[in-house]
Amino acid sequence: MSGRLRIRGLIDLTQFWPGGSSDADTSKVRVSVGPDSFAFAADGKRFKPTRALDKAIVVGVSKKPVIDAQSRVTVRLQGIDAPELHYKAPALRKSRSEVTAAKRVAYNAENKTERRQYGGETATLALAQKLSTYGAGVIRCEVYSWVDHPYELVDTYGRVVGNLHVGKRLGLDINRWLTEQGWALPAFYSSMSDEEIQTLIAAAAKGRKAGRVWSMLSDDTSKWKPRLVYRQGGLIDTAGDQGALILPKLFRRQVAYKMEVHAKVFNGSFAEFLAARPDECYLTDEFLDEGLHTAPTHRLAEFMKGKRFLKAPEDLVFREKFSSVVDAAGRRIDDF
Repeated sequence: MSGRLRIRGLIDLTQFWPGGSSDADTSKVRVSVGPDSFAFAADGKRFKPTRALDKAIVVGVSKKPVIDAQSRVTVRLQGIDAPELHYKAPALRKSRSEVTAAKRVAYNAENKTERRQYGGETATLALAQKLSTYGAGVIRCEVYSWVDHPYELVDTYGRVVGNLHVGKRLGLDINRWLTEQGWALPAFYSSMSDEEIQTLIAAAAKGRKAGRVWSMLSDDTSKWKPRLVYRQGGLIDTAGDQGALILPKLFRRQVAYKMEVHAKVFNGSFAEFLAARPDECYLTDEFLDEGLHTAPTHRLAEFMKGKRFLKAPEDLVFREKFSSVVDAAGRRIDDF
């Protein structure tokens, strides 16, 4: 992977909880779209302006513009996962024959509430406070992503995947900072290079020593706190934001599991729920040693033993789900 995309923009600090809804690993970056907002370096060094994404549309889980009506892109901070601040399970697919109309109604009613994890609010506050040291209201930023083609830049949810840089000379990598400070856990994907993974492994080692999210991490997937819900504009209560949490990726599946159990769509264990869904991943050591095309593929359910999940965050690399990026006429955009 030799190409590198750079996005220069602005972060509106009011977007973060409790005033807004942005959390510690997904940030809306407000980009002033002009000739130099987006630049691509085929060699990773010499950037040239690109207008390839000006009217680009993401075709993935949904269909939407890369740049929204307010001239913003949504950035997923690559390689990390902070505790969930607000999460709703996906809608039940219409193709599932076991889902009756009554079960769908019960599922949707229970799933209206956005769920959170312990640490989600505190991690978000830590990020917002760090960003506020570089200015009030709106601050400058750059987003970098090592890609060769536009479809490698945007995930299936329409989020630009990259590293967020802020601060003096835009020299602070927020992805690394959150990990080193213990506010976020590693969450590697197959689109990442060996160097990017190794960098965050080293950052996570520092994060473990810092504690914070790490000190709350549990392998017990049986814990469920239905009272932990998203509190838009809620009072800050860091003392009350402490408690056991599982990997955020597992939590998202746990929410779907609990919704299906409530609606009597599924009646097995959480391990059986995972086994019925092909979440493909790799062991990090195997991925680094053998590469994407040679390393054996695993599934999350393999690492469950009863109610416990046996792998640490840095042990796994998940298969990236890319989207397609097309122009207004529906033609795929292959080059920057």
